[in-house]
Amino acid sequence: MTTKHVAVSLAIALGLAASAAAPTAAQEGPKLYVFTSGSLGGFPKAALQMGGQGNIDWAPVSFYVLKHPKGNVIIDTGNNDKTITDADGWWGPLAKGFGLKMTKDDAIPAQLAKIGLKTDDIKFVVTGHLHLDHGGNISQFPNSTLVVQDDELKAAWWPDVGFSVYYIPGDFADTKKMNIVRLNGDLDLFDDGSVRIMRAPGHTPGSQFVVVKLPKTGSVILTSDVVYLKENLDKNLIPPIPGTVDPGAAYRSYQRIRLVRDANNAQIFYGHDPEVFKATKHAPEFYD
Repeated sequence: MTTKHVAVSLAIALGLAASAAAPTAAQEGPKLYVFTSGSLGGFPKAALQMGGQGNIDWAPVSFYVLKHPKGNVIIDTGNNDKTITDADGWWGPLAKGFGLKMTKDDAIPAQLAKIGLKTDDIKFVVTGHLHLDHGGNISQFPNSTLVVQDDELKAAWWPDVGFSVYYIPGDFADTKKMNIVRLNGDLDLFDDGSVRIMRAPGHTPGSQFVVVKLPKTGSVILTSDVVYLKENLDKNLIPPIPGTVDPGAAYRSYQRIRLVRDANNAQIFYGHDPEVFKATKHAPEFYD
């Protein structure tokens, strides 16, 4: 072998060694983003808790997006974007009754754009339940997999007498075309403890909440409407009918959230608590 060949071979060997020693780019970890799909306001607090006094002047309609290495997840989908231009037509008397406010900036595509995503970038849609302010935009994710309790689908499509008021068939009409994971209990979505979906009936037959575990922030419980307000959980106050379909189950679901909170030292983000929402980071800021 010539001196030239030795030099080339040595250079290649050194290059391979350096390449092997160089650290590879770290995979980006999960990030949780907090949004609100418009707002509600000017309705009696008693609608959210039995014995509530006064009015709720402003309340968020919370939903969340988790950017995750195994696929992006949206947790709840807010009010249907059609209410931006036709609130009375879509929600009927409830639009004025709950003081619904939506603008074009509240639309799902505009919200996702804040964090560089489109609806097609969402792999999983997890709904706490299918009421009008949580399942409103499911149809915007036709290529995603919907994760919902089986009895919630049945309750939405065939509600018991007196409990249909908060279900709008147009919101979930496209579920018959979607890929659906129909749960009858809990699910560890990525089988790694980072996203746990936990059954918690009471508000509706198939209500559920989500526990997200983040590397720096730790565990965060996203209650959807299993718990409306922090005060509800602190004082054990459940909503009146039709906001509660099963009082006994609602109390047990409150206790389940407390147990998960205490076991994981978890933060709790509530479905409609104005003060807790104001204290959170809002997209494009995030929790990681």
